[in-house]
Amino acid sequence: MSSRPEARWPSWRHSIRSRLAFWYAGVLGGALVFLGFLLYVYLSKNLHSDLDYSLRATAQALAQSSLQVNSLQGRNPDLLAEHLMGVVNDPDLFNKFFQLFDQFGSFDSRSKNVPKNITSLTPVALANALDGKMTFETFEGANHVPMRLLTYPVLRNGELVHVLQVGSSLGHIERVLGRLRFILFLTLPTVLILALAGGWVLTHQALQPVDAMGRVARQITTGDLSQRIPVHRGHDELARLAETFNTMIQSMDDSIQRLRQFSADASHELRTPLTILKGETEMALRQVRSPEEYQQVLASALEEIDRISKIVEDLFLLSKTDSGGARLEMKPIQLDALVTYTVSQIEPLAQEKSVSLQLDRNDPLIVSGDIDRLQQVLLNLIENAIRYTPYGEKILVSLCREEKTALIRISDTGIGISKDDQPRIFDRFFRSEAARSIHPKGSGLGLSICKAIVSSHQGKIAVDSQVAKGSTFSIWLPLAN
Repeated sequence: MSSRPEARWPSWRHSIRSRLAFWYAGVLGGALVFLGFLLYVYLSKNLHSDLDYSLRATAQALAQSSLQVNSLQGRNPDLLAEHLMGVVNDPDLFNKFFQLFDQFGSFDSRSKNVPKNITSLTPVALANALDGKMTFETFEGANHVPMRLLTYPVLRNGELVHVLQVGSSLGHIERVLGRLRFILFLTLPTVLILALAGGWVLTHQALQPVDAMGRVARQITTGDLSQRIPVHRGHDELARLAETFNTMIQSMDDSIQRLRQFSADASHELRTPLTILKGETEMALRQVRSPEEYQQVLASALEEIDRISKIVEDLFLLSKTDSGGARLEMKPIQLDALVTYTVSQIEPLAQEKSVSLQLDRNDPLIVSGDIDRLQQVLLNLIENAIRYTPYGEKILVSLCREEKTALIRISDTGIGISKDDQPRIFDRFFRSEAARSIHPKGSGLGLSICKAIVSSHQGKIAVDSQVAKGSTFSIWLPLAN
C-alpha cells in the first residue's frame, strides 16, 4: 500500500524574508486596526456625549423660560412654542425640536419641526419625570435615521409643573461616523499592502548578507576553504556574524592545513625506519646467513622499531595534549632541586662529548606542575644542546626569578639556528638542514613536545639563536602562590 506523499509548501513560505514581511505587515495591520477601533469608539462616544450635553443645556434653558410664562392654560400651543423659542437664547435651538406636556402626560405645545412619529411620552419617561428624573431615549425616525430624546421634568418649588421633551436627529453623527468608517476601510487595506511591499523590500535588503553567507557556505562544503564571507559596511549583528564566520573558516583552514602537513610529515618520518626495516629483513632472507649476521639484522631492526615506537609515543603525547586529555599531576615543585637533579643525570652524556655542562645560577623557587613532564622538558632541551654543541664547548643552565615567573635558561655555543628557521623550530617534524646532517635519525618532535608541556603549565618557551654562535632556550613558568 503506497503511502501518501507529503504535501510540500511553496518555497516562499519557507523563506525568512516572506515570514518577516508578513509578520511586519500583520503587526502593523493589527496595530492600525486596534488604533482605528479605538478612534472610532472614542469619537462615537464623544459625539453622543456632546449631543446629550447639548440636549440637557437646551432643556434647562427651555424649562427656565417656560417657568417665566405666567400661565400656560388657554394659550395657543403654536403661539406658546414660538414664544419659548423667542425668549431662549440658544443658537443651536433651531437644530432641535421640543414638546411640552402637562404633569399627566397630555400634550400642550411643541415646535414646528417635531417629527411626526414622535407624539407622546413613553411610560418610562413619564414615570421618571413624575419622580423628578430626566430620561434619555433613542428612537428610529424617518428614513431609518435615529433620534435622540431627552425627557426633562420642569419643577417649581419641588412640584412637577409640566414635562419638557427635547430631541435632535443623530443623522449628522451617523454621517461623521460613516465617513470615518469609509476612511478606515479604504486606508487600512492600502496601508497593509504598502506595509507588506515595504517589509518585503526591507527584509530583502537586510538579508542580502545572509544570502551571501549561504553561497559561501555552499562553496565551503565542496572543500574550498579559501572563500570568505563578504562583510558589508557597518557594525551591526550581521557584520559581526560574518566576521565570526570568517574567523571560524580561517581557523578550520589552518587546522586542516596543519593536519595535512602533520600527516605528510608523520608519513615521511615513519617511512624511513619502515623502509630500512623492510630492506634489512629482505636482505637477511635472500640467503642463509650465520647466527652473528642474523643477530646484527635483528639488532638493527630493533633499533628501527624503537625509533618507530618513540615517534608513535611522541605523537600520542602531542595528540593528548592538544585535546586536553593529557593528565598532569599538578603539585608544588622545588624547581631548583629539579634543575640540579636533571643536570646531574645528564652530565655523563656531556662528559662523553667533552662538553662542559654548568649550573650557572639556581635560585630557590617553587612552581606548581607535573614533575615528570617538566623534567622531560629539561632533558630534551639539555640533550639537544649537548648534541648540537661541538667538542670542548660549554652549556650553561640557570634558574632565576623574573617578576611572578620562574625563568629557566639553557644556553649553548653550538651550531645555532638561522633566523628563517627560528619561527618554525617548535613545529612538529620540522628539522633544519644543519640538524639533519648532525642527527639524521631525529624525529623533529622533541621541541614540539616541550612547547606543549610548557603551555599546559600556563607558561611559555622561546628561543634566541645565531648561526655558529649558539642558542638560548628560555622557559617562563608561573610561580606557585
